[in-house]
Amino acid sequence: MKAGRKRAFDKEVVLDKAMRLFWANGYSGTSVANLSSELGINTSSLYGTFVNKEQLFKDALAHYQKQYVEVNYSHLVEPSNATLKARLQACFYGLIELFTSDETPRGCLLVKSFNESDSVAFPEDAVVYMKKLGTETQQTLTGLFASGIAKTDMPQGQTAEKLTNYLLSVSYGLAVQAKVGLVEDELKSVLDHALNSIFGYS
Repeated sequence: MKAGRKRAFDKEVVLDKAMRLFWANGYSGTSVANLSSELGINTSSLYGTFVNKEQLFKDALAHYQKQYVEVNYSHLVEPSNATLKARLQACFYGLIELFTSDETPRGCLLVKSFNESDSVAFPEDAVVYMKKLGTETQQTLTGLFASGIAKTDMPQGQTAEKLTNYLLSVSYGLAVQAKVGLVEDELKSVLDHALNSIFGYS
């Protein structure tokens, strides 16, 4: 019996290219024909590796989270002697640099996908996955703010939940503003204003 033919492409490279297509064009705006053409592989190989477009999209979201987002959220979850304000600034500065990079589509793949998720064609599994990521991020930030309030590192009278929702709303807006053309320095200035409104100007 002959051995099966080896796959003639690097799955991670193909996944990164697919992620960029979804990032630029959205789920509905990226057809299987687009994927096959831009990735340089035929439809049968695409399905043989990723099962279908829906699974490829979910894999692309996971790739985005792992390769592009987690490196920035590491500032929040890894041990550090930096102040909470400095850690939040490092995290969201990194995200702003991602949103405005010339090496990837502008904005945020997750924000773009959430905005599209009401479509009947949008895969439900992807919605579940994105909500899971959102819940994890919210829990991380809420825990950090709760700790900061307990240590009196920020004004009293705030709640961790309110501060988390505020900062996530700012982050969402930064991604949208990056998409429409605001430059890195302008977005970082907006973030600094938001952090200063929480922690003061110290």
